[in-house]
Amino acid sequence: MELSAVWKALARRWYLVIVTLGITVVAVVVMMGRVGPSYTAQGTLLLFPPEGTTRAGERVEGNPYLSLGGLNPARDILIRAMTAKSARTDLEKSHPGVGYEMYADMAVSGPIVVVDVTGDDEEETIAALNSLFETVPGVLADLQSDLGIKRREYITIQKLTIDEKAEKVTKDQLRAGIVSGGGVLVGGLLGIGLLDGLLLSRARARREREQEAGTAESPGRSGPSRPSGPSGPSEAPEAPEAQGSPPPPPHRPDGRNGPKGPNGSNGSNGRPLPVRNGYAQMGTRGEQSSGAQRR
Repeated sequence: MELSAVWKALARRWYLVIVTLGITVVAVVVMMGRVGPSYTAQGTLLLFPPEGTTRAGERVEGNPYLSLGGLNPARDILIRAMTAKSARTDLEKSHPGVGYEMYADMAVSGPIVVVDVTGDDEEETIAALNSLFETVPGVLADLQSDLGIKRREYITIQKLTIDEKAEKVTKDQLRAGIVSGGGVLVGGLLGIGLLDGLLLSRARARREREQEAGTAESPGRSGPSRPSGPSGPSEAPEAPEAQGSPPPPPHRPDGRNGPKGPNGSNGSNGRPLPVRNGYAQMGTRGEQSSGAQRR
């Protein structure tokens, strides 16, 4: 279907377009209400080396920030342990509707762990973040105790930053509303175009049937035919007049045919004139005898 035909169809069915727009708005509002906003909170953790580390066989005392370079492998192992399915299941049981992601901060070279928590409720999101911050040190200690490392040589982890309030995020809510509204709008407009084409085809077919019916009835409108058959006596056709036959004699005022005589009567003294070969013999007897002598 061409774009111009679609615009014409929408113009013809403008009332359906208004209804479709209304349904689209309702769909967007309902979907955004069902999805709702989400909340996110973030915190960072920093791994520290033991209080006394050995470098080239010597114990080094001093600032631990100077020895952070060798803790990246330990950071990755901790992240792997905290993102396991069992750890996620434990958090979901204690804080339903909350999820989290834990990853290394690649913006710096230090062993920093970033924790992102997302939930449907602001308070629940903050509570889940605090619970993770309490769980991570115990998981790191268990990983080292399983290897038989002495406690004074444990790598420790400390809270670096943490959000006190969760941030409201409406991105998913808006995405759901746009997708639902766009689907309803596109489907409605396509439906209007198809409905318009169907109605036009039906109207065209109805006009064609009416024209065919009018054409079929037009021969019978000239007049009723004369009945024939045994139901009534048939009329004999009128005989056509013979060619060259003379016109009938003029009609006299006294009801008789033929010209008047000298005394106001016809030439036969009041008697009807004889007819020969379809012609009335006119004139007096003297005229008729003189005519016979001449012949």
